[in-house]
Amino acid sequence: MSNIWEKPASHGEILKHIWKHLDLGTLERSHPFHTPVFGTVFDNQANLRVVVLRRFWRRPPQLAFHSHSGAPKIREIQENPFVSWAFYHPAEKLQLRVKGRATIHAGDHLAEEQWQATELFSRRCYVGEAPSMESKKPTSGLPDNLIDREPTRAESEAGKANFVVVASTIDQIDCLELAVKGHRRSLFTWRDDGEMETKWLTP
Repeated sequence: MSNIWEKPASHGEILKHIWKHLDLGTLERSHPFHTPVFGTVFDNQANLRVVVLRRFWRRPPQLAFHSHSGAPKIREIQENPFVSWAFYHPAEKLQLRVKGRATIHAGDHLAEEQWQATELFSRRCYVGEAPSMESKKPTSGLPDNLIDREPTRAESEAGKANFVVVASTIDQIDCLELAVKGHRRSLFTWRDDGEMETKWLTP
């Protein structure tokens, strides 16, 4: 385990390190930040699931993933837009807890841009039935004719109506760096005017 106390670090250096890994999380399927945990609250209960990080913007800081419009998390976000994310990099012993407010993009410029960037094989998910529907037997939810193959581009377009992008602001990042000689924890908070405040916290 690394020793984070070998040299001093500023909040700016730590944030630059965070941004680098979020960038890589959108680009590399094998990167630990590619599949974060995303949390919503509905009926006073926390709901967690793993999503695929698709976009990251630095200014203003935002994160995004894709979803089927019929997924329960969409209704949950519509009821309560305050969401949370958890990222963990095991090799670097780096944990991020992110808080933000989510918006759902359907049929707009962002949704169209992301749909065009989505591979045909991945588009199958949106051609099929909405997640969490009850079934009398185990099912993939996919149409029978697409279970064993990639759809054609024309076939995949049937899923476009079910495709949404969930974008979340980054309002706060609680960053924990684990180390054998002592952990380090920092807090980044973005005010409504876009300015960032920083603090050191005990781990």
